[in-house]
Amino acid sequence: MSAAPPDARWRWFPARIGQTVVAPRAAVARIEAEGGGLRDALWLVVLGVFTFRLPELCRVLLAIAGPATGDLMRLAGLFLDETREAAWVVLPAAVLVTAAAGKRRDATRDLDLGAACYPPYFALRSLARLVDGLTGMRLMRESVVDVVSGVGALFVLVAAIRAARTRAPQTGPETTSPAPPGAVPDRRAFFAGLGILLLSGIAFSANAVWAARHYEALRPMHRGEAAPEFALPDVDHAGTVTLAQLRGQVVLLDFWATWCSPCVAMLPVLDATHRDWASRGVAFLGVNSDGNGATLDEIKSFLAAHPIPYSVAIDDGTVQALYKVEALPTLVVIGRDGLIRKSFVGYTAEGALDRALREAVDN
Repeated sequence: MSAAPPDARWRWFPARIGQTVVAPRAAVARIEAEGGGLRDALWLVVLGVFTFRLPELCRVLLAIAGPATGDLMRLAGLFLDETREAAWVVLPAAVLVTAAAGKRRDATRDLDLGAACYPPYFALRSLARLVDGLTGMRLMRESVVDVVSGVGALFVLVAAIRAARTRAPQTGPETTSPAPPGAVPDRRAFFAGLGILLLSGIAFSANAVWAARHYEALRPMHRGEAAPEFALPDVDHAGTVTLAQLRGQVVLLDFWATWCSPCVAMLPVLDATHRDWASRGVAFLGVNSDGNGATLDEIKSFLAAHPIPYSVAIDDGTVQALYKVEALPTLVVIGRDGLIRKSFVGYTAEGALDRALREAVDN
C-alpha cells in the first residue's frame, strides 16, 4: 500500500474545521472550490450530541432498551434539537450569501458557504458549555454566549459573501475543482481543529463520569420493577388518590399536561380504551404534570374543554420524578401485583394499549 501524501492529514476533519477558525478566507476558498461545508457542520451536530448532551443520550438509549415504547422519537428529537441550533446559524448565513451573490448565486455552494460559519460558532459555544459544565454554574448569560459565538461566525460570513460575489459565472454543468494551493489547510489549522475536538473530548469525559455516577437517575423503570407508591390530591381537592387504593387491579397511569399537544391528541384513544377496559378490571388515573406551569383553575378549565373520563390527580413533580417521566404523554401499565408491565412515551395507538392491557389482565 502506498504511503499517503505528506499533506493528506491537513485535509482531515480537524484541519477543515480548524481552518474556519484560524484562516476563514482560506477555508471559504477551499469550500467554494470543493464543497463540504454542510457535511462538516452535520458532523459537528453529531459530535455535539455525543459530547455535550451525553446524559440525555444515555437516558434515551437506556429507555429504548427498557419496557417503554416511543423512545426512538425522543432519540431522533435529540439530534433534531442540536440540528435546529446549527440551522439557526447555517440557514440565515446561506440566505445572506445567496442574496449578496446576486446573479452569481449557486444554491449548493451558497449553502456550503453558509455552513462554514458553524464551526467557529460551535467552538465558542463549546467553550462556554464546557466552562458551565465544569463549574456547575452559568458564568455568562445565554444571550451573551450567542452574541460572542455569532461574532466568531461573522468573520467567516464576511469571507463567504466576498467569495460568492467574486466567483466566476456558471457556464456549464456544476463541477468541483481542487482548492487553490493557498487554501489547503495547514498545520496551524490542523492543531486548531484538534483543540476544538479536545474541548469536546473533555466535555465527553466529564459527562461520561457524571452519567456513570448518576446511572440510577438516568435508568428508566424496569419491567417487573415495583411501581413506586404515591399519594396525590385529586383535581377537586376532595380527597387523596393513592396507588395502594388501586392494588388488585391493573392500573393505567396517564401522565399529561395542559400545554402538551400530543396529550390532547391522545384523549380520543384513551377515552376509547377506558370505555373498553374500565369494566374489565383496569383502573385509569390521570396524573396532571403541569407542576407550577398551570394554576388549578387553568387545569380545571382545560378539563372542562377536554373532558377526561377517569379520575385526575395533581402532581407537583414528585410522582413524575418517581416514575422517571422525561416526556409527555407517558402511559404506565401496572399489574395487579403492583409491578411495572409496560410504558409508552408519546402518542400511542389504541391497538398497542389494548395489547398491553390484555397481557396485564390475563397475567
